[in-house]
Amino acid sequence: MRFNKPLRLFTIWDILLLILLVALVGLTLYFSLTPKPGQYVEIYVDGDRLKSAIPLSENAVIELKGLTVVVSEGKVYVQNADCPDKLCEKTGEIKKAGESIICLPNRVVIKISGKAEVEAIT
Repeated sequence: MRFNKPLRLFTIWDILLLILLVALVGLTLYFSLTPKPGQYVEIYVDGDRLKSAIPLSENAVIELKGLTVVVSEGKVYVQNADCPDKLCEKTGEIKKAGESIICLPNRVVIKISGKAEVEAIT
C-alpha cells in the first residue's frame, strides 16, 4: 500500500495558532509579574505607624532610634543602622509597591504602598 500524499504533522494554521497562544501567555505573564511603582512610604515602629505616609516623590531623611531612613528620587533605603547584622542596610533600595525593609533589632518596618492592581488574568 502506497500513499500518494506525504503525511503532514502541522499545517500553517496550527503553527499560527501556536504562535498566537505563546504570545498571549507571554504578555499575560509580563503584565502580571511586573510590579508597578509605589506611591507612599509607611514606617512602623513597634507595630505603630510613625506618621502619615510619605510620598515617594518627596526627598526626606527620617532619623529613628538606631537607624536612618532615606527617601530620595522615588527610592527608599536604610542608612547607618546600629544593629549587629545590618540586614536592613544590605536590603538596598526599594521602590515598588509591596516591597519592604524590616529591621528586627530596632523593631522597624518600612514598606511601600500603592494602588491595588490586578495580579493575574485567568
